[in-house]
Amino acid sequence: MVVETAAGLPGNIAGLRALIERKALTPDEALASQSEAFRKEPWHCAVAQMPRVPGRQSAGPLSGVGFAHKDLFRLANRVPECGAAHPWPAAPARAASAIVRLARAGSQPLAALAMAEHACGATAQNPRYPDVINPLDARAAVGGSSSGSAVAVAAGLCYGSLGTDTAGSIRIPAATCGVFGLKPTQGAVPVDGVAPLAPSLDSVGLLARGADDALYLWRALQSARFSNDRPVSRDAGVPATDDAWKVATCWIHGDPGMSATDSATQCALDEFADACSSRGRRRDVLLHDMPHWMRLAQTLLYAEAASTHTLALRGAQPALGPLARAIALPGVALPASWYLQAQEERALHTRRFVADILADVHLLLVPALPTGVPDKDEVSTVSPHFRPRRLLDLFCWMSFVNYLGLPAAVFPIAYDRNARPICVQAIARPGDEATLLAFARQVELRRFDGQGFTRLPAHQPI
Repeated sequence: MVVETAAGLPGNIAGLRALIERKALTPDEALASQSEAFRKEPWHCAVAQMPRVPGRQSAGPLSGVGFAHKDLFRLANRVPECGAAHPWPAAPARAASAIVRLARAGSQPLAALAMAEHACGATAQNPRYPDVINPLDARAAVGGSSSGSAVAVAAGLCYGSLGTDTAGSIRIPAATCGVFGLKPTQGAVPVDGVAPLAPSLDSVGLLARGADDALYLWRALQSARFSNDRPVSRDAGVPATDDAWKVATCWIHGDPGMSATDSATQCALDEFADACSSRGRRRDVLLHDMPHWMRLAQTLLYAEAASTHTLALRGAQPALGPLARAIALPGVALPASWYLQAQEERALHTRRFVADILADVHLLLVPALPTGVPDKDEVSTVSPHFRPRRLLDLFCWMSFVNYLGLPAAVFPIAYDRNARPICVQAIARPGDEATLLAFARQVELRRFDGQGFTRLPAHQPI
């Protein structure tokens, strides 16, 4: 039986659409139930509810399906506040293309969701809002900057959410909340109508309860043809079973100064990789250039954040908060030659990565969070229990993916002794999101009975 949403509706989009097609439920009734769930949500993930438009539902494949989005997207009836004290000063007049594509498929936005100020920060810290609460464990960190998106999906308030990922901002909260998070290939989804941070690193991506729901969202974002059947199908070249994949694995960070993957996480990752490749092939690799890629990503982030927020830094727009200022201000002092070099080297590094690491495998598997989901007090810079190393562990496996422009997906594969998710990060060739979605679907079928990643797996915690 499919676990229900917070609104008491079927636990996935296919189930909801089946009810609507049988006329057991109208699209308006479905959206009213989803909207009501947001009205009384206790996790502090929504900063504004969107007005419903009854009776104007299209006949598209997402009719009756509500999504909620990071408050960085220009909606038809809302200028995003971007987690700041004032709405986005440069917001365009029309809704973001990504939002328009979902609307064409029949969906309506339910809410604007909490986020770190201007998408700056790997935690959910934002003094403007009450602390967002992780639905799996109130003591656990949520991560950022798409914190509200991960919480809304994990809590069953919506079937999916759009977020942005500049240095892990979708994948980090997906990993802490045990949901599916997809950072697509750089440029795969249009970013117009989305407030920028570092445009050459920013990616519009998604969070969902399971692979089927993620593919409904992905197809709408790509304006692809829909089917109302279960949407995940096997593409040519993708293994038919979840034990025949060819994978490269790397559990050791390229920077020896970073935390080692802890024993519980490495045990879960090893078991998972062996199961996936028992009839294929597993190849262990080392990413020696990862520290260099991280430095180049940091150069682009600082320089472009300074450019994005130059008026605020000069006092011509409302001042940035401390976290956003800490990201933007260093870029003012960076030599232009550093930035140009970082950009000039990107294509070469990506080609070498694909040739050396991905040439004879379907995917590269790396940790999402090498030391597991931390307590929220461990990563909060205003907490007396703050541990800088735990904060660094949230994003140390993330930014190199943005620099290389590759697609990556994060989802749970096991749970630790504290019932917190242990997640893998799967990385594919540019433009190969279909392989990531097919892989996630097979894992979901084997480990979660095909009921979405928000349900505890059948096997015991590691």
